[in-house]
This record gives sequence, structure tokens and C-alpha cells, in this order.
Amino acid sequence: MEKRQRKKGYPTPFTIDPISPEHTHTFIVLHGRGSKGEKFGCEFLDYANLPARLPTVRFVFPTASKRRSTIFKKMPINQWFDNYSLDDPNQRTDLQVDGLMETAQFLRELIGTEAQILGGGSGQIGYQKVILGGLSQGCAAGIFTLLGGGFGESGNERLGAFIGMSGWLPFERQLNDMTDDEEEKDEKEEDDQDDEESESDDSESSDEDEDEEDDDGSDSEARIDVSLSDAASNAVSSGIEVNFAAFDPFQSETQEDSGRDSHSNIMDVINHVRDILDLESVSISGTFSALQKPRSFLAMDPLILKFPFI
Repeated sequence: MEKRQRKKGYPTPFTIDPISPEHTHTFIVLHGRGSKGEKFGCEFLDYANLPARLPTVRFVFPTASKRRSTIFKKMPINQWFDNYSLDDPNQRTDLQVDGLMETAQFLRELIGTEAQILGGGSGQIGYQKVILGGLSQGCAAGIFTLLGGGFGESGNERLGAFIGMSGWLPFERQLNDMTDDEEEKDEKEEDDQDDEESESDDSESSDEDEDEEDDDGSDSEARIDVSLSDAASNAVSSGIEVNFAAFDPFQSETQEDSGRDSHSNIMDVINHVRDILDLESVSISGTFSALQKPRSFLAMDPLILKFPFI
């Protein structure tokens, strides 16, 4: 295991060197909330015997710094950033900013160190041999770091790949709103109003059924349970459908009847992420050509951003 200089607040990463004399790639994988690099790394590697299957890969498992958790009544735990709610990460996103910014800075430095080792001093080659990934909150922190970019001296180096497991996109609601045109926003508002009216009608209908069936409470209760179950199922299905289709930062088709083209929307999203991470804004002319390439400096499959919060 290699000892490396660490950023203040972030313990030394748990590292497993390649079992082969050759070192071709590095996987940097982030643990979930409340875990640690060594504990998570051992479980992650043992599950599929990855060192034996990937003998030329070095595995690096960083540990998040200790932060007071709002969810757990200000108890200090290892977390990449703070959250207000486990159910809805879009609540109180202001609590996430400091952690995301500091974590992204820490990861850029860690990635840069590995890139220099892999490239034999040539960072440009080395960055493309670094794979970033994470589980749960670690996945969320990794995605946000990846979207912000800023890798290497040029700030525009590409990573080899991203691996996300059971994660979500921080600030998803805000980023979705930035990519929606006015027509889509109006349609969403109409759908929300229709849903509210439908729920109101269902509630009134349920009350009437209860009055008619007072002599058989069990039957009435059974019907209500089925109705609620169906409603919940429909709500979940609808939510997944919306989330899967809502956000695609690599979308290349221009949006009809919109005052701004999709390229501009994409850059707005990326610059919003970069602003949160305390990075300078980038322009379309200097960056968008890279976004259209399969292995851009964002280096991720656009499908990863369509998965709903888990």
C-alpha cells in the first residue's frame, strides 16, 4: 500500500497495487455515506476478486472527510457532502455546496497524481487511463466532479471512464429546469395541475364509498388499500418515466420554438456546476466541440444522468 501526501481533512486513500509488474490503469472508487475507503474497498474487491481479474489495475479508495450530518442530528460522519434528506436530495441543496466543492478539489488532485504516474510524466496520456467511480453518495460526488471538469493543467483533460452504482445527480432539479424550454415547463405545470385534480377526485370518491359501505368495513378497507396501492404504483412509474427522459447534457438536437439552442443550455448546466465547484466558466466555442466526441472531457455515458435517485 502506497502512502501519499493527503489533503487536509481527507485521510490517506486505501490503495491496492497491481499484482502484475505492469500498471496500465487506476480505478478511483468512492464509498457511500458513513463508510470508509478501506472497509468499502475490501468488500468491493473481494466480491468479484477484481485484483485477479484486472491484474494491471491499481485500485484507490479515498475516505471522505468527517462532516457533521444534518440527517443524523449533527453527528460527525464520513461523508462527501451534507444532505438534508435521504428521500429527496433536492431539498436544501445549499447544504451540499461546501462538501461538493472541497471533494471535487480533492479528487482532481488525486486524479492528477495518478495521471502523472500512469503517463510517465505525461498527464494527457495518464488521465485517459484513470477511471472514476462511486457508490451511492460517492457516485453522486463523482458525477458532479466529472461534470465540472477542470482536470489537468489545461483544465480540459479527459478521464478514461466513469462507473456509477446506485447514485443520483446532485442539484438534479435545478439542472433539469435549466434544460427545459418554456413549452416543456408549461406542459409540466399542466400535468401537475391535472394530477392534483385527479387526486382530489379520487379522495372524494373514496369518501363516498366509505359512507355507502359502513356495514362492511373490511370490504371498504380492502378496496381503499388496492386503490392506494395502484395510485402509488402509477406515481412511481410516472416519476421514473419523467426522470429517465428529463435530462441529457449531451443532447445534440436543437429545441424547437426555443429562444436558445440546446448547446447553450448544455453550457449553462456545466457552468452552473462549475460555479458551485468554484471553477471558472467555459464557453461554447472552446468546449462544445469536445462535448460531441464519444470520449469527451466529461467522459461519461449520457444514460448515467437519466437514472432517478436511488
